Amino acid sequence: MTATVACPIAVAKAFSPGHITGFVAEKSAGFNNYLDVGSTGAGFSIEDGITTTVEIHELKVPGYQISINGFRVEDAPVSKWVAAEYIRLTRQCCYINIKHECRIPVGFGLGSSGAGALSLSYALNQALDAGLCTVEAAQIAHQAEIACKTGLGSVIAEFAGGFEMRIEAGAPGIGIIEKLELKNYKAIILAVSPISTKSFLIKHPNLGEVLCGKMLEKLRVSKDVSDFLNMSYSFAHYLGLTEGKTKLPIQKLKSQGFECGIALFGETIFTIVPNHQIMQVKDCLRNFDGKLIVCNIDNTGARML
Repeated sequence: MTATVACPIAVAKAFSPGHITGFVAEKSAGFNNYLDVGSTGAGFSIEDGITTTVEIHELKVPGYQISINGFRVEDAPVSKWVAAEYIRLTRQCCYINIKHECRIPVGFGLGSSGAGALSLSYALNQALDAGLCTVEAAQIAHQAEIACKTGLGSVIAEFAGGFEMRIEAGAPGIGIIEKLELKNYKAIILAVSPISTKSFLIKHPNLGEVLCGKMLEKLRVSKDVSDFLNMSYSFAHYLGLTEGKTKLPIQKLKSQGFECGIALFGETIFTIVPNHQIMQVKDCLRNFDGKLIVCNIDNTGARML
């Protein structure tokens, strides 16, 4: 009987929200420690995210397998990094069955790699009895994203939840954020086309640091959702992301008086509106190609289930 069908000796489940970044500046120069690398900027967590279940099986040779929505995958570098780190830390000879249930499209700027890493790290910490606090478990997820070049600050944002401003870069416990809770608002998202975060970061090494800094300074004063949406659009325009497939949906929203931004990094348009405006925004976007998502803001952050 293989480890994947034998009864597991431990099982744990955790959830991480997805996340949208509106504007961002990479902070990596001069740092040798992944915990210090990250980004400043602003964004918000969404209730749609990733739930990860891990099953631990007794086995003399350590190993793992990974599935996403029921399909086994080999190309999951961030999850592999996290799993390998826990095997190294705990020195346990076991086989780990990792099951990601993903409610957000991958590669569209919705923080899927960070959410997968964070929910996996929480689940492995409990299932393997690693003894880490939540901050330490989140730091492993952050390091995985930096090492694999799949993100810069999603983990600390998803760790905290809510509408956040990342004031100082770094992993949870090192980076500094200011968090606001958004209630009675909905995020409406049109995921049109994916963009490789790794490729985008290589192409834009400085990533609008001066512009991001000015925006962050203003947003810390106003703490206004409309200001955030306007800044996100301006930042995306600066990066050349407001043309192509996003151009017409953006024009439609703006013509109806709705401010919007583009999720970094993906061809994904988003807005945040009070509950009574949901149908108006959906009517604006319903005839455009892409996956339309309507969800709450997640004000809690990652957690065990």
